[in-house]
Amino acid sequence: MLKDNRLRFRNWIFWIGFASLFVLVGIIIATNLELPAKLGAAVNKPLSKNPYNGDYRSPFVYVAEKVSPVVVNISAKSVEEGSRYHDWGFPFNDEFFRRFFGTPAPQEKRKFETQSLGSGFIYTPDGYILTNNHVITSGGTKSADKITVTLADGSNYRAGLVGRDPETDIAILKIDTKKELPFAELGDSDSIHVGEWAIAIGNPFPQYGLDRTLTVGVISATGRKGLFFGGEVTPAFQDYIQTDAAINPGNSGGPLVNIDGRVIGINAAITSPSGGNVGIGFAIPINLVKQITPQLTKTGTVSRGYLGIQPRTLSPDLAEALKVNNAKGVLVETVQPGTPADEAGLKTGDVITSFEGNPVSDEDQFRKLVAATEPGKRIRLDVLRSGKEQVLTVKLGERPTLAASGETQNQEETETAWMGLSVRTATRALAEQYGVQFDQGVLVNEVEPGSPADDKGIQAGDLIIKIDGHKISDLNSYRQIVKGLKQTERAVSVLVVRGQEGMTRFFALKQSD
Repeated sequence: MLKDNRLRFRNWIFWIGFASLFVLVGIIIATNLELPAKLGAAVNKPLSKNPYNGDYRSPFVYVAEKVSPVVVNISAKSVEEGSRYHDWGFPFNDEFFRRFFGTPAPQEKRKFETQSLGSGFIYTPDGYILTNNHVITSGGTKSADKITVTLADGSNYRAGLVGRDPETDIAILKIDTKKELPFAELGDSDSIHVGEWAIAIGNPFPQYGLDRTLTVGVISATGRKGLFFGGEVTPAFQDYIQTDAAINPGNSGGPLVNIDGRVIGINAAITSPSGGNVGIGFAIPINLVKQITPQLTKTGTVSRGYLGIQPRTLSPDLAEALKVNNAKGVLVETVQPGTPADEAGLKTGDVITSFEGNPVSDEDQFRKLVAATEPGKRIRLDVLRSGKEQVLTVKLGERPTLAASGETQNQEETETAWMGLSVRTATRALAEQYGVQFDQGVLVNEVEPGSPADDKGIQAGDLIIKIDGHKISDLNSYRQIVKGLKQTERAVSVLVVRGQEGMTRFFALKQSD
């Protein structure tokens, strides 16, 4: 009997244990069915820099909300006297269109107001604003008479010009307000990569209800240089970021930002056969801007070193011809008389291999090394002359700015200018600034309003290569030819080259009665 009871007890324990095990297995199965869904959701959730919780919101929404409040509209007005231009149907009389279509032909002479509309962005809480030089100038050289800034909230302020640099197409404005302003976060353009997101933001035409625009693309390329822009001064120092984010009319001067909303560039230009966006836009790298803003803020201009030569990258063929096969550097093609290079003994045909201990690789790098050096500083040049190494010490001068050169020449030649033309010898650097193909001749620096040259449509930036059938190679040959024509009453032919396409045009100039 006792044995039967023990057997029943064991059976009872067995079934209780079996039932418990069954329940436990059920719980585990149920738990395992639920956990993967939760874990899967956590694992598969995409990583995003979007700070919002809603998955439906694009990270560009965050960028727009962060950056748009710092972007401003800029209206720059100037009163000019001279030729009024055909507008050819250009909307808003916008400088953007003149910048990429070139300056139209003159129509009539009177005082008139010009207006340039563009964008900019606040980069300090006390109202300093970055934009393009071409946004706040007439033709890239003359500062506007009145600059008005419209903030994102619609409030308007009269802006003062702190400084501008035509050589990089950068300008700084300042507005005075008692309130603390939102300001942009500046990024690092040296760390960007092709293929990264690029967002162009502007505040182009609030007057017409077309304010606060955002376009999205990628960084297409970096280090773009040697670009020519018709209709005004072309920056001499170029290192553009290329993007396919649309940079539309009025967006010049606005920020190009990365996916974090940090400014990596200032929108500046497009290349387009039609003037519209075709996915080739350019922005000035913000690190280049950072280099010159302290000097611009302090003095209003940028002071750069000047040597006075025309350098050319030493190609393998040139190196072989000069019997310096393994050398790298720049060939001195021209030495301007009376310049620091001339005084130091540099000669045409020299090969500069090192600048102040820095190996020279090409023409662009050499120009930047010279420009970045303080004027007045004595620097060491390592030179190959006829295959032999030499060391020269040069005291750098100050690079003349385009605006300063124009003002000086105007003062010297306005009274004696022939047919209303003020000209100077064409150098490669000046040709790049004006956007014409360099070969020979003299560049038109200024055209006197109402003069015979102005009447016929000759423009600043035209390259004069022939007068009355005589070839013009430099300023001296120009003066010799013109000297013999000053008393003539007949029409004189003038052949000019205009624009980067190298278009040639004949003009017949005749002294006014």
